[in-house]
Amino acid sequence: MIRQIDLPPMTGSALKFAGLLSLAVVASAANASVTTYNVTQNYNQTVYNTSHPDWDTVFTGSFSFDNVTNTVSGLTGKLSQAMDGAPVPGAANWIDLTYQLSSINDGTGLVVTVFKNNSVDTFMPSATRPHSGVTFGSNGAMGPYAITNGTQNAFATIYVPLLDPTMTLAQSQIDKLAYGDCTAAALMPRTGSGNKCMAGWVAFDAQGNRIPGGTMMGTLPITQTITAAVPEPESYAMFLAGLGLMGFVARRRQSA
Repeated sequence: MIRQIDLPPMTGSALKFAGLLSLAVVASAANASVTTYNVTQNYNQTVYNTSHPDWDTVFTGSFSFDNVTNTVSGLTGKLSQAMDGAPVPGAANWIDLTYQLSSINDGTGLVVTVFKNNSVDTFMPSATRPHSGVTFGSNGAMGPYAITNGTQNAFATIYVPLLDPTMTLAQSQIDKLAYGDCTAAALMPRTGSGNKCMAGWVAFDAQGNRIPGGTMMGTLPITQTITAAVPEPESYAMFLAGLGLMGFVARRRQSA
């Protein structure tokens, strides 16, 4: 037998407390300006003029975006080393990128770069290519000589649209994506290639046409996907509890 239990009516102070708690929960969710996002990039690699998806370079990471100040913070992630000479294609090592050291606002989005080391120096200049240490211009574009020799550093550059970080990028925004890996295992060390840098970005020929840039000359197309991170279980539970409490208060008021 199911017995109905009638709860005593809530006092004015209890109703007031419940209402304030509900409003606090809802206001906290509505006014939150910082959102966590996940990002994935894929750089196609071409070996002997053939595309090899198993050897593509991949960057996966996360960051926080403040839509009030239009800033990105805490960008971290992992960069694959699919061309490290592993016997099995796709058996890549991964290196951690933990230092967000660059963020450039180009008016419609942020060009944000995270590094392996606490330094932006990645490509080592040489006598024949004195500009090979240059990485970024004022608009976030890559320099022309990031090919060989490095400083045991690595980086990945993402693009975060200010209007909505999850929106599909325009080609001009994709042009600003890049990665560089100048660590010892970057490019087939098992085959005796030495300390060569793996790098990828969009380059342009003398006529202004887009061409693959980087080590393997096969980094087109470049893709990037940004998605909102799933809320933490505790935060989701608090939000649901707040909604439930609001409903309970409303029902008690109707029956009073």
